[in-house]
Amino acid sequence: MADMERLRRLSRLMQNIVLVFTGVLFVAACWVILGSFSDKAGFEGVLRQSLSIDGPIALTSSSIGVTVVLMLVQLGLFVAALYCVWRMFGAFAAEEPLSGDSALWMRRTGLSFVAVAGGSIVLQTVIILVLTLGNPPGQKMLAVGVGSSELLALLIASIMYMTSRLITVAAEVRADQKGFI
Repeated sequence: MADMERLRRLSRLMQNIVLVFTGVLFVAACWVILGSFSDKAGFEGVLRQSLSIDGPIALTSSSIGVTVVLMLVQLGLFVAALYCVWRMFGAFAAEEPLSGDSALWMRRTGLSFVAVAGGSIVLQTVIILVLTLGNPPGQKMLAVGVGSSELLALLIASIMYMTSRLITVAAEVRADQKGFI
């Protein structure tokens, strides 16, 4: 029983950490978005660094607007994944941590991180295309890249999905054991 109480405490702590991280993420996103409208040079630097763009880009008001919208879509995917993580830890903090509810939220977390990784690949490609559409012929870019962060996200998502399947089976066995008593 002491182990279960430690699990619940740790799960509540992790829920709080996820909330704080989400808040910091929102502040950083607002800073980048507001900076895109007030400081184009700073925004261009952030884009070049995060997307590894060396060539010319056309920072028109429409390309900035589309880029910000695409960044918000990526942020939305990530926040949805963080919500699933928060709910998963909430299920682990419940009276019965080994339940179908915790397995469900772990499965959703894994699937949401697949969406984050896939969205990252697609959205970065589209952002690079949007930023170079205004370039002269021969200087437009279409770059598709899969990095170690996307591969790591897919690996973690796969592990979480398989673990959620294991928790589902374990929860069923635990429910059967409680039925015998």
